[in-house]
Amino acid sequence: MRKSRRLPESWPGAARILHQLQEQHQRAAARAKSLQAELAAAHANHAEVRALERRRLVQAVTATTLRDLDQVRSRLWRLRDLLAEGLPPEPAMQELAKIRTALDEMIDSFRTTVRGVYPAMLPDRGPRAALEELAATLPRPVRFDGDLGRRVEWQIESGLYHAVAAVLNLYAGTHDGAGERSAARSSPITVVFGRDEALQVRITAEMDDMSLADLRSALAHDAARLAVLGGAMRFAMTGNRATVDITLAKQVLPPDLDTVPSQYATSAVFRQVWELARQGRRYVGYGPERAAWLAVAERMSKLPRIAVVLGTAREDPTLPSVPYVNVIQVHQAPNASLAEEFLADDGPRGRVDAVVCLVPPDTDFRTALRYGRHRVMLIEADDVAVVADVAKQLQAQAPTIAARRALVSIRELVQGLPADHELRRALDQVSAERHEFAELDLLVELTAQDTPLLRTAGEKVRAAAARLLGAEGPEPWMRLGLSPNADKAVVRATAQHSARYWRSRAQLPTTGGKDREVYETLAATAERLVDLA
Repeated sequence: MRKSRRLPESWPGAARILHQLQEQHQRAAARAKSLQAELAAAHANHAEVRALERRRLVQAVTATTLRDLDQVRSRLWRLRDLLAEGLPPEPAMQELAKIRTALDEMIDSFRTTVRGVYPAMLPDRGPRAALEELAATLPRPVRFDGDLGRRVEWQIESGLYHAVAAVLNLYAGTHDGAGERSAARSSPITVVFGRDEALQVRITAEMDDMSLADLRSALAHDAARLAVLGGAMRFAMTGNRATVDITLAKQVLPPDLDTVPSQYATSAVFRQVWELARQGRRYVGYGPERAAWLAVAERMSKLPRIAVVLGTAREDPTLPSVPYVNVIQVHQAPNASLAEEFLADDGPRGRVDAVVCLVPPDTDFRTALRYGRHRVMLIEADDVAVVADVAKQLQAQAPTIAARRALVSIRELVQGLPADHELRRALDQVSAERHEFAELDLLVELTAQDTPLLRTAGEKVRAAAARLLGAEGPEPWMRLGLSPNADKAVVRATAQHSARYWRSRAQLPTTGGKDREVYETLAATAERLVDLA
């Protein structure tokens, strides 16, 4: 009887467990169905692209050759007629010279076609060298900038090469049979390479005879071929300037977005924002919004990035070795349009965390970076050695920088949700509670060359403030200027003294409102170090 009385009491728990298992089964079934649909679509796309590629190769190899052979055949018939008429040898010799020229042109054209199908330089020297070889044969000048980093698998490099080559041929007008070229079609094509976890190429050119729809239509096959490899091709038209952005992952396997990246695993703020991004993916499920949430997590796992702006005339310097930081060189004047590229989330020059200007930037460049949606550190210098110092600072702040960037993107993704939605509440809570973001914003502002903060305090005070904010490292002893082997009692006492010092500066009658806020933030940082010690 005792057993029979206890059995009904366990039913609610068993029912709850059964309900949870049913929900998990339904989610797994929905995911399996979604993956099956994606797999079927991928197979269909692969078959379609393979058929299109086969026809393209046949046309590329045979069409030009057959046309040239037809011309040679016609001239040979004409030469036979001239010889049969018994005329003086001069006309026949002239026709024979034309035949030789036509044969040379046919052979060169065939070599160019085969080089486009299988460029000999690609496996030996990589896609950039192969593209530079192709550019030398185009009727329009091409300027290259940036780099793709280390070599990757053959199929990835080949896919990237053919995608960029298709855009270059389109921009150069090699397939349109155009006679006299417009001024826009004679201006240079710009190709910018970039890399992080993906290979990135941006190709821009003036195209006054092409609309955005024409651009998409002309490159539709190449975009589909790139998509089979997991890449993407995006198109834009600004006035008569066409831009094609190509992105292709370095590896075929997708990154693990469920596990916190090992290099950031010790950062509490990073883990908190990473979990927030995972909640967002769980909320949207496998709908169309999932791609944007996946992109947030992918960007969080990438290394910080420094852009070194060299201007248009400066040669490539020898950059210092900086591990765990991506460094890109930019041969362009630092203006507002370049700043917008740095502030973008994607692109070969996007997602930049710090800019080292070796040439004087204009006011619009500074303003765009200071008030952009992301915090970007700007350092103006004459010596490239400063890149090592900036890289060290980015390494120390990398988890907070990645988390802050992600919060900006997440805030944009949840704008359409109700104000009391759990995702919005969690976002507001993280933004309000994490003191690290206030430290990062203040550090970026303090390092700006034209900052009004602590202007009268002196260089020594500003350096101590930057160090306390984490410019030299995240550990308490680093922030307080102590030795690595300082014990906890010394760290705690130094942090307490630091908090009193910054609080006393905030209470001075001569301290202005903005500087007072800075000192209060510094005091709060020191007090937080007391608790961490």
